Amino acid sequence: MNKTNLIIFVLLGLLVGLGVSIYFQNNQISEQIPLDVQPTLPEEPVKNAIVHYPVPESSTNPVTPPPKQSGEKPPSVTSQPEDIPPAVEVNNKNAQQALIKLFNGQLAIKLLHLENFIQKFVVTIDNLPEKQLPRAHLPIKAPGGKFLVAGTAEAPQCSSRNYKRYDKYIRLLESINQDLATKFYTYFYPLFQSAHEQLGYKNAYFNDRFVYVINHLLATPNPPDPILLAQPGVLFTYADPNLEKLSAGQKSLLRLGHEQRTKVLKILESYRDKLTNLHP
Repeated sequence: MNKTNLIIFVLLGLLVGLGVSIYFQNNQISEQIPLDVQPTLPEEPVKNAIVHYPVPESSTNPVTPPPKQSGEKPPSVTSQPEDIPPAVEVNNKNAQQALIKLFNGQLAIKLLHLENFIQKFVVTIDNLPEKQLPRAHLPIKAPGGKFLVAGTAEAPQCSSRNYKRYDKYIRLLESINQDLATKFYTYFYPLFQSAHEQLGYKNAYFNDRFVYVINHLLATPNPPDPILLAQPGVLFTYADPNLEKLSAGQKSLLRLGHEQRTKVLKILESYRDKLTNLHP
């Protein structure tokens, strides 16, 4: 760089520096921030799941459910649930023994898959709002016989003979002591929560999911018998497109007769009320 270029470069630098200095002198902040206006700070990240419907913590629970709010723990229960076999620890073996008593003994053995029942129950509940159910993980055994169709080839419909396939399941559901079932659920809730977390819900509460799914099922239409079908291919579908687009759980309710479905919906309403009011 020759001397002339060096002198020009230095002069340009001085001019830029002088301009910046003049700018800041003429644009100084003359007022302080008012006391009632505070700078906006980013919100603190949520560290704990917000629990909408907390489950009381059993005195034997080895797992602490997520708190309702940061710094707030769900109320605890110190008494052993009546009529449930005392458990040294909450585990699947003790849960299975309690289930046999809860679900009316021999009838439960015939209709339910008692081994790993809680895990299968959680998986099924989680998938009821979906289009398909994982049949390999269902906690209940499939009803005998095949789905029967009545009506004509031009106007097929659900046969009323199908409803008998579900009678024993309805009887089992009606035979359950709801208060005892609620105690069982509370007592063994750590197993339900653990199974829920194993599905990938690390920061979610199973009881909230359970309530959501029940509300989803309660939204199932309850049409009169018989329900009309269509056969666009090999398989039958519901003729009403609003029924055909329902979830797997809602379609399961549609397979019941109107009278059976009404009973189940009423029972679901009762359980929903209990699950949303589990405070001691």
